[in-house]
Amino acid sequence: MFDAGKLLNQIFGAGGANNPLSQIGGVLGGLFNDSVSGVKDGAAAIEQKTGIGAKADAALKNATGKSGGDLLNQAKTLATENKAATGAALGGLGLLLLGTKGGRGFLGNAAALGGLAMVGGLAYKAWQNFNAGKSPSEPGQIEAPPAASPFGETGNVDQDNATAMLVLRAMIAAAACDGVVDNEERSRIIGALEGAGLDVHAAKFLDAEFAKPASIAELASAANTPALAAQAYTAARIAIDSVSAQEKAFLSDLASALKLDAGLVAQIDAGAAAAKG
Repeated sequence: MFDAGKLLNQIFGAGGANNPLSQIGGVLGGLFNDSVSGVKDGAAAIEQKTGIGAKADAALKNATGKSGGDLLNQAKTLATENKAATGAALGGLGLLLLGTKGGRGFLGNAAALGGLAMVGGLAYKAWQNFNAGKSPSEPGQIEAPPAASPFGETGNVDQDNATAMLVLRAMIAAAACDGVVDNEERSRIIGALEGAGLDVHAAKFLDAEFAKPASIAELASAANTPALAAQAYTAARIAIDSVSAQEKAFLSDLASALKLDAGLVAQIDAGAAAAKG
């Protein structure tokens, strides 16, 4: 067993809009030979220009003391010896699961809240607005849900870990629903995480989930309360950016399986889109 909440926080932290590691993530494909096959436009845009953008190159220098070219020539050493390797690999994973067009991360305080609090906060706000009969709108400053609510972190370690696990599984299933997560690149990312010292159980979990993402039925079965159902859909929605036909179908089927009201779904969609800028 591993701390799913900690892993979720690491992914969200690496994907933050103001975190240099979010830009390092954009060049992870260059560091490990190839980009994730068409997954996120941000990574592709960076790699098309000599494999690394100026801002990402500066971020790499700040984090490692080396230029992008140096690191491209020393990828294996970076993965096994450099303390920045974990951050770079998590940045790549964050870009895969949370990336937006143009490589943007979450806005404002979203990443700073922590993964579970952020997902729970978005779901809770959507729930509030839906029950108040408000029209779907941007959530403004995202806040952690109240401690007494069933959203986000509840203080029950086992329950919170299970919720974080559900959030991770929903994000991965959503990211993989259009079938473009390249198996070889997935292995490279997971291998980089393992080589850089990520908890072996966490790395194995990620590898297994990308190899065989949770089905909609499995996610719905695990989301056995209204709050969990709302958070599972929120997690899936923030992992999807372009909303292709396949992604729309996935989200529609997931919302149906979770038995979410269309009004609540609209609230979550609006909040997730706003949070990603």
